[in-house]
Amino acid sequence: MGDRRVFKRFKSPTVETPMAQTATAPATEIDYNPFAPDFYTSDPFGTYRRMRDEAPVYWSERWGWYALTRFDDVRAAALDADTFRSFEGMDIDDSRLEQVPPGSIGSMDNPRHDQVRSVVQPYFLPRRIAGLEDGVRAVVRDLVGSWRDRGAGGRGRVDIAQELAWPMPFDVFFHLMGLPSRHDQDPLERARRDQLEHWTHELKDRVPGTPHLTEVARAATAGVQQFFIDLLDERRRCGRDDLVTEFVNADIDGVPFVGERVTTESEVSGLMMILFLGGVESTAGLTGTLFELLAENPDQRALLQADPSLIPAAVEEAMRLITPLQLTARTTSREVTLHGVTMPAGSRVVLIPGAANRDERQFPDPDTFDITRPRGRHLGFGEGVHGCLGAPLARLEARIALEEALPVLGDYDLAGPPTFYPSSPNMYVWKNLPVTFGAPARRPHVEAVHHRTTTVTLATAEFEAEARVAAKEEVADGVVALTLREAGGRPLPAWEPGAHVDLVLDGVPTRQYSLCGGAADHSEYRLGILRDADGRGSSRFVHDRLAVGDPVRVRGPRNNFPLVGSPRYLFIAGGIGITPVLPMIRAAEAAGADWRLVYGGRQRASMAFLDELAPYGDRVSVRPQDETGLLDLDGLLGTPEPDTLVYCCGPEPLLAAVEQRCTGWPRGALHVERFAPRPQGEPARAEAFEVVLEQSGLTLTVPPDRSILSVVEEAGVGVLSSCAEGTCGTCETAVLDGVPDHRDSVLSDEERKADDCMMICVSRARGDRLVLDL
Repeated sequence: MGDRRVFKRFKSPTVETPMAQTATAPATEIDYNPFAPDFYTSDPFGTYRRMRDEAPVYWSERWGWYALTRFDDVRAAALDADTFRSFEGMDIDDSRLEQVPPGSIGSMDNPRHDQVRSVVQPYFLPRRIAGLEDGVRAVVRDLVGSWRDRGAGGRGRVDIAQELAWPMPFDVFFHLMGLPSRHDQDPLERARRDQLEHWTHELKDRVPGTPHLTEVARAATAGVQQFFIDLLDERRRCGRDDLVTEFVNADIDGVPFVGERVTTESEVSGLMMILFLGGVESTAGLTGTLFELLAENPDQRALLQADPSLIPAAVEEAMRLITPLQLTARTTSREVTLHGVTMPAGSRVVLIPGAANRDERQFPDPDTFDITRPRGRHLGFGEGVHGCLGAPLARLEARIALEEALPVLGDYDLAGPPTFYPSSPNMYVWKNLPVTFGAPARRPHVEAVHHRTTTVTLATAEFEAEARVAAKEEVADGVVALTLREAGGRPLPAWEPGAHVDLVLDGVPTRQYSLCGGAADHSEYRLGILRDADGRGSSRFVHDRLAVGDPVRVRGPRNNFPLVGSPRYLFIAGGIGITPVLPMIRAAEAAGADWRLVYGGRQRASMAFLDELAPYGDRVSVRPQDETGLLDLDGLLGTPEPDTLVYCCGPEPLLAAVEQRCTGWPRGALHVERFAPRPQGEPARAEAFEVVLEQSGLTLTVPPDRSILSVVEEAGVGVLSSCAEGTCGTCETAVLDGVPDHRDSVLSDEERKADDCMMICVSRARGDRLVLDL
């Protein structure tokens, strides 16, 4: 193992030093912070691209380490184990000290690393792993066995993450280790298994935005470690045909690998933790990402369905594009100069395979998921001394998952936004990945589909189903809460705070309403609806005519107002604007964030859901105008608060006033949602303009008195739309060329400046021509 005396801890340079200035590339203001709760759910690959181009040796003043992102640099460092040492651990958070501590295989250098690895390596050789195929296939068939029945009579629903990607590697790992199966007849053994799974998820708990474990994670870590110590003692007393017994009986140069007394610091404890955490979570990440990418790229899925021999190539391409292990860390044993930046001996260096695998210097069109990509080297499974021990098993499990599940799922669709798994800053894994399959229950259309990995415009569908009013309750003067359930009792698509649905009613215009129930409850949707006497009739229909048991149709959900991870939030709600805020504060509370809500309304009697807000105590400030006057926005927003996001929903005067007060806040701090369109002036261009529909091969003329949407629909090109006034985001369309005149109330200022999409129901052209991806 590495001798700590050889290396001195390097003190971070100040920004005044030439080295720091070179490494941080201050002009670019790149902020690479994998501890940020929303880092992996925003645009990590865009950050990686900037780092590769502008700061290939990136210095983090905040965290005190360097980061490498280019393929050749990351690979060279991984292969140079003498220079880039592992004795301080491969993690950048506290797990390197508390979960995989010094002395474990992940923190070993040679020669000890290879000696310990030799104990387990023979059991993970490809030829030996191949012998597990029948057992893995039986596990997968058992998991997907009930799916066919769900999709036989209509549109079925499956959570790929919870019903396949996670339980599959758990079952396989437990079999290897001789642990109880899900079908064990002994209730005590099943309880032991359930406890271990529960601890596995809890030990990922982190203090948001920091490298620190929570007390929950520490307790779970201790539980898992003791579980393995007890298991080793059991196998010492009574061996079985499993991997743990092999560990107990192994020796290294005649010295028993497992000593008389096993502790959390023992090498075997660290080895078992690495195998367990890596073997389960990494495989769950790869499997879930595979199914997500195939949902996002139905053309690639069609290739697999036509030629299943491409499945191994699909596994490799998914591992390249979104490797579950996004980063790993090393410590330099000597001074290293790279791209003009000198890293002193003892520097912590983060290697980012997730960035290297998208390096355009190595991969043509690197951000595209292409299962026909010529076979080539990627870093998804790592390289060098710490190359992934379980890579053959992960490949086998992912391949069999596709082979068994794809024929059952057919042309499945995402049933809502996937939910990211809260883990260490190393990992990219899904917690929930809901999909629907079977008989179509969706209305086909053409739309721009945005995901974390790509943006495409394709023929797709949005959930639309018949529902019934399960409950109708007056929650304030002029406000009712509707509870809707799918007519056949099937689960509704998953959603996240900020989402809304279309309420489709006979004889009145379709309107959008925010979801304000529990996001974890897929059995129903709850909407809060204000009676608008001056509206177009939808809310009056709901209040005056709609009754419990009546049928309605729901379409969506979609989310133009997502809750971004943050340590602190200020929520401002006006009137019925409280509806999207309700699930947001529940999510903030669950995440342990610091938050407060200021809720204004005309009168207390007209302010909905006050009973649900009461348990939050003084975190909620209720400000009826007839009691306290207008909201003190100067006091609330006059001084920007660090690391705080402001979320505001309500009437237009409130939104405009909040926007004006937040001009001095950091860019991106303010998030608003409008129920009515933003006031607009005259369009930038009064004359007609041309719209070229790239996919359809059509060139259309849009006159001054008509919308792009109406002209496109008249030409027979289907685009799903709803509000027709730029508030719902349904008709969002990718712009390939030309400059839009944005007139919607959905896009942020930053999104408008990008000019890569537009709401064609209201927005127009600034020039004489637009090219749209339709």
